[in-house]
Amino acid sequence: MDDLLIAILVAAIAGLLGLLFRANRAARRHQDALAQVRSDLARVTALADDKAAQWQTILTGMPDGLMVLNAELRLVEWNQNFPRFVGVPAEMLREGMHLADILRAQAVAGEFGPVDVEQEVRRRLKMIDAGVSTGTIARTRPNGQTMELRRNPLAKGGFVTLYTDITDQRRIEDQLHQAQKMEAIGQLTGGVAHDFNNLLTVIVGNLEMAQNALEESSPLKAQGKIEAAMGGAQRGAMLTQRLLAFSRRQILEPRPVDPNRIVSGMSVLIRHSIGTISLETVLAGEIWHTVIDPNQLENVLLNLAINARDAMPDGGKITIETANTYLDAAYAAAHQDVTPGQYVLIAVTDDGTGMSHEHAARAFEPFFTTKEIGKGSGLGLSQVYGFVKQSKGHVKLYSELGSGTTVKLYLPRLMTESALAVETDYSQAETPRARKGETILVVEDDSDVLAYATDALKSLGYGVIAARDGVSALTVLNTAADISLLLTDMSLPGLNGPELIEQARDCRPDLPVLCTTGYPAMAILRRGLLTRGIKTVNKPFSLITLAIAVRGAMDNPAGSDDPC
Repeated sequence: MDDLLIAILVAAIAGLLGLLFRANRAARRHQDALAQVRSDLARVTALADDKAAQWQTILTGMPDGLMVLNAELRLVEWNQNFPRFVGVPAEMLREGMHLADILRAQAVAGEFGPVDVEQEVRRRLKMIDAGVSTGTIARTRPNGQTMELRRNPLAKGGFVTLYTDITDQRRIEDQLHQAQKMEAIGQLTGGVAHDFNNLLTVIVGNLEMAQNALEESSPLKAQGKIEAAMGGAQRGAMLTQRLLAFSRRQILEPRPVDPNRIVSGMSVLIRHSIGTISLETVLAGEIWHTVIDPNQLENVLLNLAINARDAMPDGGKITIETANTYLDAAYAAAHQDVTPGQYVLIAVTDDGTGMSHEHAARAFEPFFTTKEIGKGSGLGLSQVYGFVKQSKGHVKLYSELGSGTTVKLYLPRLMTESALAVETDYSQAETPRARKGETILVVEDDSDVLAYATDALKSLGYGVIAARDGVSALTVLNTAADISLLLTDMSLPGLNGPELIEQARDCRPDLPVLCTTGYPAMAILRRGLLTRGIKTVNKPFSLITLAIAVRGAMDNPAGSDDPC
């Protein structure tokens, strides 16, 4: 019995010892695992601390301002540059601060200009909520600093905004643009000076020779020299018009036009101008009408045809086509200043020498030409470009070396198909002259121009009363009842042209008026000299030009809506 008890006791002790051994071993394993966890945790914590320190170093060292907002538009993170870029005190910022409070502080500080603070805060929050403010935004602060804001949404809501000072970058860009502008102006003025010096040489030289011929009693020789000088002056006037066309400053007289009629009417003149080159016209049926200056469009077509002729020294064919077409949004986005919509297409194609891609890219630049010296002014295509752009159209050039060139004119469609205006065409008839009893009041402050206009009108049979300023002209209008037309310069000392016209029509509402001006349309607009319903004759004007303009103004006293 004692032996059994001892055996049971020994077995119990052995079992207890085994249990204690296993528990101890498990405890050691648990301690080892706990130590590993503590080690891993310490390593992760150290890594997180390193990352945090790196992040803080980045935030502190970056030259930009940074702001992070959560989905509730509350401030999560920012760096020390952020307050300086948005114009708020650094001490007011705190984690969890709502964006509305930041915007309010900016508005109070004048960052958004003179605004109603609460209304501005609501407006900006509404824009952010609609996603309008996402992306890259440039903003100029009241202190003159230009900032670029790059705002990007976060995956779980909210967004991060980076503020970059681009003031110096913009200044450098502006300086570059100014340098490019001055280079272009230098090229333009150099070309103008060259061409005008040539023209002045022709004019002055021939006038001197004409004067010598008159002194030698050789009137026929003098007449020839005067005609040569006249030709030089006309070329100068044409050069001025081309410059105005290039810069989109010429005065246009647009009206509804049938493109097929223009092309058909010009075909005979073009055939005479291109010599042995053949001409083919392909006119679309049911072509749309467009609103454009028909005379300038005819000049453009003749200009393009002559360019095409010069590109085919060995002969060839010119094709002029018309078509209805549509420029879609994708095309408009890829080309500057193009509005999607319906257009009338006029395309002039030749099978001549063509141009390289480099030359084609510069074809519309003023004074750029591939012709030999003395064979071209370099203003032809730039005139075409300026005229079409001023007419709210689009022009595109396609060319390949050895494969010819196509110039496509896209003219905006006339959406209201009203009847085409029919006006008296004096250009094909004799020079229009005065009718019995017609007297013109001429107002011009330049004595030479006044003398010329007076002599020209008298040679056409008109009675003429001359005035040097607006006040003198009003005196004449108040005392003379037989004035048939007021011919006035737009830019007069004291009482200018539009003011004179307004006061003249107060006492003579039905008085026909004709303006003369040496300024392009946009210059007149900037000077506040534009009026409506008044005909215009541009300086320099010839006798026939003045005669047609005067007769047109008197025969159609109601005028049109053409601007002065």
